[in-house]
Amino acid sequence: MPCVAVPSVSRPGATGLGRGHGPVSFWLDYGVARIAMVHDIVGVAAVQARLLREAGHEVDQIALSELGASWKWPVKAIAVPLRLANYLPAIAKLRGTHYDIVHIHWLSQGIVGLLIGRPFFAQAHGSDLHVNMRNPVLRRLTRLVMEKARMVFYVTPDLPAYAPGFDDKLRYLPNPVEVGDKPEPPPTKVARAVIFTRLAPVKGVERIFPGAERLRKSVELTALDWGPLAADYAQLYGGLVRFVRPIPHAEVGSFLRQFDVVIGQMQSGGLGLSELEAMAAGRPVITGINWSLYPDDPPPVIAANDADGIVAAIEKLKNDEKELARLSREGREWVVRNHGFARHLQLLESAYFGRAASS
Repeated sequence: MPCVAVPSVSRPGATGLGRGHGPVSFWLDYGVARIAMVHDIVGVAAVQARLLREAGHEVDQIALSELGASWKWPVKAIAVPLRLANYLPAIAKLRGTHYDIVHIHWLSQGIVGLLIGRPFFAQAHGSDLHVNMRNPVLRRLTRLVMEKARMVFYVTPDLPAYAPGFDDKLRYLPNPVEVGDKPEPPPTKVARAVIFTRLAPVKGVERIFPGAERLRKSVELTALDWGPLAADYAQLYGGLVRFVRPIPHAEVGSFLRQFDVVIGQMQSGGLGLSELEAMAAGRPVITGINWSLYPDDPPPVIAANDADGIVAAIEKLKNDEKELARLSREGREWVVRNHGFARHLQLLESAYFGRAASS
């Protein structure tokens, strides 16, 4: 997507964490914080590091080994000791360097935070809560990480339901989404649709693909060849749906603008990065939405819970140029308002340093 300039933030100082001894209310004498951004999930940490650097902070991005991350249990257990051994250099760096803020992405990786002897922030992204909490071993680790974390960020409003008892630790931090300076021309009709979600049970894809035969009668249908169900679905629906390999994040905007409408996940009820990226690109989105998760600012998307709902939505939109334009315009504006870079930086600094930093 086109790059958006993020205004630098200059301040005489900020409140922060003092040398690993918990939150204290003092002004950093050098005017910026030194921040460790540990691990990355779908590029979110990289964006946060960029925003914080442009705001004047010093940020080190620290990668963690992903050996065996895609393996299934119990085979996955074989990789655990090796991964922990590979974490040692990162742990040594975090223990030996003075950081005002340590921010760790993915709750399982929060084991690093338990070993560094200083406060840390943890960020939950989805499966590290709603999947891990169903695994006895990972549930115990996840709860311990949340107990020890200074604060636990979560990226979609459905996630607190999977962390009962941690209301005092949880802080909503919507994913940052880059939005171009100028709106893209909206679609004028619906001729091409893309199923833009990972092909996994957690995304509710079994509610989408049964409508492929009906959808194919009126639109060209594309889906991502991505996720644990991708091979099976490509075999079952390859005659109806064009499957394409996942694209680099930098090319997501141009990829989505090839289509007139985007079909998102049908399971969680919240908007994930896939749906948000589509809205930022000015594409109308059909998705399974739980309106109660967005009481203050409902997103301008079309709700559908199954194949029948998707087919009906596309038929209704097919030649409604005015509604397509409205969804394109208002969707983009909603993302800027709730997920834009300026908003994300404000929320992040406010969480790190207190209210003074959000001004």
